[in-house]
Amino acid sequence: MKYFSKHYLALALAAVCQTAFAEDVEEEVVVTASPFAKSIEAVNKPVNLLSGDALQNASAATLGETLNGQLGVSSASFGPGVGLPIIRGQSDNRVKVMQDSVGSMDASAASPDHAVTLEPLLANKIEVLRGPAALRYGSGAIGGVVNVLDNRIPNELPDGITGGAELRNASANNETVGVTSLNAAAGDFAFHLDGVKRTSDDMDIPGFAVKNPEDPASATKGHIPNTDAESTSGTLGASYISGDDFIGISVNKLDNNYGVPPDGDELVRIDMHQTRYDLKGELNNPFDGFQKISARLGHNDYRHTEMENGEPGTKFTNDAYEGRAELIHNPIDWLELTWNGAVGVQASTSTFAAVGEEAFIPKSDISDLGIFIVEETKHNNFTYEIGARADSQKIKPDANFGTSNGQTISHDTLNLSATTTWHFTPNQQLSVGIAQSQRAPSVEELLANGPHPATGSYLIGDENLKEESSTNVEFGYHWHHDNFQFSTNVFYNRVKDFIYGENLNEIIDDLAGYQYTQANATFKGFETELKIPFMTYWNLHLFSDKVRATLDDGGDLPRITPMRFGGSLDFNLDQWSANISATHAAKQNHPGAFESDTDSYNRLDARVDYTFTTAGTDYTLFLKATNLTNEEIRNASSYLRDIAPEAGRSLQAGIRVKF
Repeated sequence: MKYFSKHYLALALAAVCQTAFAEDVEEEVVVTASPFAKSIEAVNKPVNLLSGDALQNASAATLGETLNGQLGVSSASFGPGVGLPIIRGQSDNRVKVMQDSVGSMDASAASPDHAVTLEPLLANKIEVLRGPAALRYGSGAIGGVVNVLDNRIPNELPDGITGGAELRNASANNETVGVTSLNAAAGDFAFHLDGVKRTSDDMDIPGFAVKNPEDPASATKGHIPNTDAESTSGTLGASYISGDDFIGISVNKLDNNYGVPPDGDELVRIDMHQTRYDLKGELNNPFDGFQKISARLGHNDYRHTEMENGEPGTKFTNDAYEGRAELIHNPIDWLELTWNGAVGVQASTSTFAAVGEEAFIPKSDISDLGIFIVEETKHNNFTYEIGARADSQKIKPDANFGTSNGQTISHDTLNLSATTTWHFTPNQQLSVGIAQSQRAPSVEELLANGPHPATGSYLIGDENLKEESSTNVEFGYHWHHDNFQFSTNVFYNRVKDFIYGENLNEIIDDLAGYQYTQANATFKGFETELKIPFMTYWNLHLFSDKVRATLDDGGDLPRITPMRFGGSLDFNLDQWSANISATHAAKQNHPGAFESDTDSYNRLDARVDYTFTTAGTDYTLFLKATNLTNEEIRNASSYLRDIAPEAGRSLQAGIRVKF
């Protein structure tokens, strides 16, 4: 294990840096699940909300690692530089990852070695909507939504100059992170500035990188080579604010260079660059019949090059635009009930390309247009929510690639959902939800045809793939008592024509062959948690979740997180805060055809914080330990589980400052 850099520890202990990034959230509301900002208790869908101290304590180098361990959520790691969120066993093109309700517009859904371009350390809060009920965001949200919300476009005037910073260092890979943010106002204008700098070395592990190496004497042990990383991100935003109305813009610049754990002699690195522009506005009472209109528009100029032994290989680019507008209407009386709701439109267009001798997908122009409506009403002790969305996707590939003839490929999808909640006591509720969802196949699923060395795979698409059709049924129960909180969800999701990469058990051009194909599949499982405050200063949290994913004609879907259960104990007294948590993951003995099992593991983490205030500035000193028992952890959801386990024991120390 590496020890902390003396230089950075000295700086951390001497600096008047700040916590970071995230501004306070005055009211704990959820905006992803409904057009109406609601408390998490009032949301009738399975939702995870990370904000405030909980988000700061969970924030990590990747979005997947930040959310890993949240109920129903895990991470598809591809080394420490990549972590894509998995919701109920689904990820990639089935989980919509958004920056303030607009897609990330990067290349993360195209391949598991491509990192998401969103920075958890700059978030005010992260909302996760589990399951396919997030139809407001399109067919790409058939498995769920991850919405990263920050203050890059301010929607209210700050009281003076506010901001903060954070400096932290972790021992497992000598990762050093510095974060800063600043907010100010001049008249009716608000301004935001933030930045992140992250560097890390190769990651330490408890044993061998390769699982059960044939020649232990020559096998890499104690670390994973080529897993160092360096990234820089900065954002500037400004808004004009008049009462509750505002309009603002922001620009973000990101540079990220990280290594992929090697499977053989070739060393692959991802050299990523992004410039993103966002426009956002809200206007209350815009015209008769409507309470509010909100609109967002994003543009991303994204590119990354896969460096192979220091030489440029395949270059991915995505010149993308995405916009959405949503109108909340005045209450409408219909069927002797009063309905509140919204209508909206969402459109996106992009030119996505992989260029180079080993490019496996053609340059393609992709467009999508969707319209949606969501409505809700109450009657006695029941709440009802319904929604519908229609989308049309068109992909026009370059004719000069493989077997592509350049003809436009079109898919139309329809998504419907309905939820009812029975509040049978003031503190207890039962909910039943059903969703009929469709997803159009993505460009790589349709048109892939070539090698992808970064993942060690040769990918073959199928232009004749049809839309996926999912029928999801969900039951939920929630009891919010003064002395405890208990909730549980049970879901059953049958997917017709599920698209997945089938392992051909065949070597093509020295790479493992995968063919995108379709089969009927079923996802079923549960999520349950219990929270108990006791003795004034203590809080106990117990949880368990499980998803089982099978093909209807026999067999298992690959890379599914096994059953997990665990708990945490929190202590809060005056300026002190502490936590210890334990998680057990079961053995995954249903890995899918030609995939490997993963053993069960136990993970123990702990944290302690001390906060004090001087001259109006809040300081927090924190110490965090992960994988305290130095367990060898190979996640079933990782593509690289046989050659790259998770990090060993790591100690992280840092300082946060907020003013």
